[in-house]
Amino acid sequence: MSIKENYTITVLGCGVMGTAVVSAILNAEFSPYPSKIICCTSREESALNLKKKLNHEIIEVSYGSEANSKAAKKADIVILACKPYMYETVLSQAPINNGSLLISLLAGVTTKELQKYSVNVAKVMTNTPAQYGCGTAMVSFSDPEAEEKYGDLVMKLINPVGLAMKIPEKNMDAATALVGSGPAFCLLMMESLIDGGVRMGIPFAVAKDAAAKVMEGTAKMVLETGDHPAALKSKVCTPGGTTIGGLLKLEDAGVRGSIARAVEEAANISASFAKK
Repeated sequence: MSIKENYTITVLGCGVMGTAVVSAILNAEFSPYPSKIICCTSREESALNLKKKLNHEIIEVSYGSEANSKAAKKADIVILACKPYMYETVLSQAPINNGSLLISLLAGVTTKELQKYSVNVAKVMTNTPAQYGCGTAMVSFSDPEAEEKYGDLVMKLINPVGLAMKIPEKNMDAATALVGSGPAFCLLMMESLIDGGVRMGIPFAVAKDAAAKVMEGTAKMVLETGDHPAALKSKVCTPGGTTIGGLLKLEDAGVRGSIARAVEEAANISASFAKK
């Protein structure tokens, strides 16, 4: 690991995902810990809202191209969290030191493209549950040298989101679909469970909490047991019972294939970003 003890992180484009990662870092303990995190936005109102939301002694905020440029120059580590189509404009307005570690949260932008701005690049795909410490993150590096130099530190910074795993960059579009888009797919399924409960007479508030807890508990069961989801599913299916009846309705409607194809489509869209 090549980083000084009292290092500074600058977050360029600190929106939903940037805030989620910063929130996770603030709720974690590891060493070496950043001495300062500068959150950059384009507007004063956004900066003030961030300062209020994050509310931590190491947090500073910045807005506007001039101030953000100064913040980028101060950084030992830059987290790039803007919209993917904006990254070239953002990095031209707030150029970073070539020796800085650049951590990209951008879908569809390769480490090779970002090495124009820094030789050391880590690409991270995470999701919105990261702000609650129960997210998922996939991490890849621009080259073995960057991983050897900064790998341990990057994993320390990203692990607080919940679960961080290293993968080859060639799998990042699939990770964007599964990890980045996955919460939206799960929320659609949760919404359907809630609707079903309400349709059968359960009050909305009760159905919402019950559906959320069912999904949380089911996920924990998979993680704790290590069993294949199909094996766990079969244990719930009493012969001639309610569960197998409901599952057959879902199979008739092609739910399994639709969800898998949704991941495929999202991955293809992510890959298309790099071609534009």
